[in-house]
Amino acid sequence: MKRFEVEEGWSSLLFLVGVIMAAGGGLAAARWTEGLRVVPEAGVMGLIAGFLLGWSLFRPGTAHPLSAVYGLAWIGFLLGRDLPAHLTWGERLATLADRLIRWGEQAISGGTPRDPLIFVMLASVLFWLLGYHAGWNTYRRRRVWHAVLPPGLILVVNLYYYQGPQSLTPYLVVYLLSALLYIARIHACEMEARWRAEHVPYEPAQRYNFLLGGLAITLTALLLAWGLPGAASSPTLAATWQRASRPWQRVREEWQRLFSTLEGHPAVGLLEPFGETLTLGGPREAADIVLMDIEAPPGRYYWRGAVYARYDGGQWASEERERVVIEPDLQPPAGLERPALRRAVAQIVTNYVPGRSLLVGAADPVAFGRAAEGHARWGTDAPLELLRIVSTAPLKAGETYAVTSWVSEADVASLRAAGTDYPAWVRERYLQLPDGLPARVSALAETVTAGADNPYDRAVALEVYLRHHISYTLSPPPTPPGRDYVDYLLFESRRGYCDGYASAMVILARCVGLPARLAVGYSQGEYDGQRGVFRVRELDAHSWPEIYFPGYGWVQFEPTFTEEEIVRPERPPGPEPTMEPNPRPERVATPEGEPRERPIPEENERGAGGGGLLGGLLGRLWRGLAAVLGGGLLLWGAWWGVENWGLRRLPPPERAYGRSLRFGRYQGRPL
Repeated sequence: MKRFEVEEGWSSLLFLVGVIMAAGGGLAAARWTEGLRVVPEAGVMGLIAGFLLGWSLFRPGTAHPLSAVYGLAWIGFLLGRDLPAHLTWGERLATLADRLIRWGEQAISGGTPRDPLIFVMLASVLFWLLGYHAGWNTYRRRRVWHAVLPPGLILVVNLYYYQGPQSLTPYLVVYLLSALLYIARIHACEMEARWRAEHVPYEPAQRYNFLLGGLAITLTALLLAWGLPGAASSPTLAATWQRASRPWQRVREEWQRLFSTLEGHPAVGLLEPFGETLTLGGPREAADIVLMDIEAPPGRYYWRGAVYARYDGGQWASEERERVVIEPDLQPPAGLERPALRRAVAQIVTNYVPGRSLLVGAADPVAFGRAAEGHARWGTDAPLELLRIVSTAPLKAGETYAVTSWVSEADVASLRAAGTDYPAWVRERYLQLPDGLPARVSALAETVTAGADNPYDRAVALEVYLRHHISYTLSPPPTPPGRDYVDYLLFESRRGYCDGYASAMVILARCVGLPARLAVGYSQGEYDGQRGVFRVRELDAHSWPEIYFPGYGWVQFEPTFTEEEIVRPERPPGPEPTMEPNPRPERVATPEGEPRERPIPEENERGAGGGGLLGGLLGRLWRGLAAVLGGGLLLWGAWWGVENWGLRRLPPPERAYGRSLRFGRYQGRPL
């Protein structure tokens, strides 16, 4: 039986299984794509391989290649068993290899891969490595933190980016419980080795005492962590983090390009939904969470957040080239060109989601009452284009900022007479079409606009066609690998949401010589006439096309079937109304008369998981329990310090003897 004893104890292997299963199970529960249920299986088998090879006499140069062979065989089996049953195993493995090669070619060439199996494959490889790494570092190297921290990091990243209906908290609890018990067991193993080396006799039952003590400490730590309030946010730290995390933003965008079919509920989209790129395809889900209130005159608005110029068949890119300082003086930066028939509209935006940095405004936002940075394009013979505005310090919940926008009032007659004398910078940037765009897309655009004799009527014809020929759905079929998104939408799936409608109109417009770009942000939301405020929710996230008209600039169109049509005046409007040049944010007065920030709407408290009255009671219960436990621990620590102060300099046997005499006296058992 000695041959089957493990010095670290069989319980350590059980705890490591809990660590790997918690991290892998959390990833599978998030349902980023189908088939992730194999990930925990890959991780557990990797752990078993690490345990066996770490326990064996093989050297690392032999053990690691053996692990790679075992891993490829096991992952190939896990993935191949879900392929069609009529295929032989050789054909299944060849299919897996072919799909991986195709994905790699598209990733290297800058395309947008759309094979969800590759994410499952890479996640399985990752968890095999995590499991093997944990087993090897436990049973060969005895490196505790090397074994438990990597799976924990994966779990934390998964928790951070997921915000769906499935609660992942139980997986975190299982991970923490398993990891801390594992650490206690390995610590007991190290103490036993030390005692044996120093010839100190001990009872084997001590290892179970270590586990019981570790379990008590773990449960106490979990209860305290659950009840403690979150740390206060620091604007300085937040601004520093925003600057430091800019490279990570690019990593996230590349990740979105490589794995565009992932379906989960990313929380980061709620904070910064519009970056330098916009990947098309996949289902769309949004929560009924209030993002902002916008005080503005009555009207029809689009709250713009970003614009995109270049399309590659599956993704839009803004091609930001410059960074412009936006002073908080509500004055447009130098270099902006104001088109004709534009009126200045002042707005006050009240933010309700802490941590956001993207600033929005009606139509064409040009000036802000908050320090910001403009992501822009600027050329020698071209005016300044503000593509995206980002606050230098993240917004707090309830914080307000002022915006001035130029909103087009161009009438139908003026747009019809605008002509086609497009500036060179407009033709260069906004007539681009991807290489390999199927010819039938251009043919369709020519057919739809055949009866129109001016750019405005061509744009309206495309708008009407899309509203009547594309069905609206938030779960469109995925675009097949290697296919152009717009071509597949127009001729095969014929189903999509606003991203598809807007992208299709931009590409069709470019096919008939109309400069166009994609704009994203939010539709106007729900208007409260009594307060003069538009309430904007995450559900209002929207995209729309903008067509350029010489002299009148960018004009919005609405091809999405579920949105109301844009109604334009038939004749030129009257004189431009005068606007207050420096509008001040409206404040709500406190009973003492001091201004304060607007309260966060109650909808957000429910949407954020507060649970109303029940959530408040549970929160108070947890905080009360944490306070009681914390106070008890402090009293126990103080008593323990007083009891052991006089014994601290005695040798360990005498200290134990003195403590047993004292405890015996307390319990009525004197010497």
